[in-house]
Amino acid sequence: MSDTVFLTGATGFVGRNLIPRILRLDPNIKLVLLIRGKTDHDVKRRFEELIESLRTDTDMEETADRITPIRGDITLKNLGILEPIYNKLAREVTHIIHAAANVNFQQTLEEARCVNLGGTRNVIKFADCARINGNLKRFAYVGTAYISGNRKGLIFENELDYPRKFANAYERSKFETEKLLQHWKTMLPITIFRPSIIVGDSTTGITSAFNVIYSPLKFICRGFVRILPGSRKTALDVVPVDFVCDAICHIALKKDTSDGKIYHLTAGKKTHTTTGEIVRLSLDYINNKHHHKKIRKIRFIPPALFRLVRQFLGNSTKRILQAFAEYEPYMSIGRIFDNRNTLEALEGTNIAVPPFSQYYRSLLEYCVRTKWGKRLGNATG
Repeated sequence: MSDTVFLTGATGFVGRNLIPRILRLDPNIKLVLLIRGKTDHDVKRRFEELIESLRTDTDMEETADRITPIRGDITLKNLGILEPIYNKLAREVTHIIHAAANVNFQQTLEEARCVNLGGTRNVIKFADCARINGNLKRFAYVGTAYISGNRKGLIFENELDYPRKFANAYERSKFETEKLLQHWKTMLPITIFRPSIIVGDSTTGITSAFNVIYSPLKFICRGFVRILPGSRKTALDVVPVDFVCDAICHIALKKDTSDGKIYHLTAGKKTHTTTGEIVRLSLDYINNKHHHKKIRKIRFIPPALFRLVRQFLGNSTKRILQAFAEYEPYMSIGRIFDNRNTLEALEGTNIAVPPFSQYYRSLLEYCVRTKWGKRLGNATG
């Protein structure tokens, strides 16, 4: 019997990159995409746009008949799916990959919990129904390594310690979601993936999400900032989306020994970068590309001093630096994410995190070509 994969978050950054990889695994594999929409017409339009955006990744003409879009919403009862269809899917689905999430750093805790915690609770109910009535082999959950909050130092994969403070409601809601999943790990074949900061494809630089590291990088590369919070030696864990999705597909869909395990999809001890390296490489790229407009070196100062200095600057500069506030914890708190489970699971494959220095040009070239996401329609040529 062929496998059927049920994917949430299909139109998101990770979800859309999983689609071609899942289809390439097995010519008989079927894929069901849960897509939000007020009407079936909305879902059809979003699905067609999604398929069109993936045509450069795989021959969607040949694989489209293996994809079924379903209108639904993880925050609703039965995932917003009509009961007959819901029950039919529960009998057919063999794998669930739950990649849907609200990643907005500025959302309230109530908003974050609604999607990230409440939505996952509804997906768990569907998974349990599939376990009882069908052939469920794996429930893969895509979380974040930053449920570690403000903890410093080495963070292990099997840890789920409550930090003293979270940087935002997104981190806290994802932590609470993992607590929920811990309760279900003895009843469902759960595999948890914790990516760190995800950037574009390491070969093409392509991304559909210009957030997190991209927001401060844009201001840096345009010469709008001269100081940054933290130290240039602060460890920063960055991974390209192709590594994340290749790892998820291999571990969740090809391995039979991942039940109950947690995988840090991170650069880890050996391949992590630093805030200083990212800034240096970015400035070198921009300065070499634009010979007439050199950007001076950027100073790193203690976060407390950064917040103090920000108060005495002009309004325009203050607004720019204020935008750094939500990213300050990621730039100033040094932590290394141990990834031994992941390294062991990927042993013997060619799936690995390349050093940031090997692919940063691809990332920045795509940013420049698309004007940091403003011209996405012209970016794929």
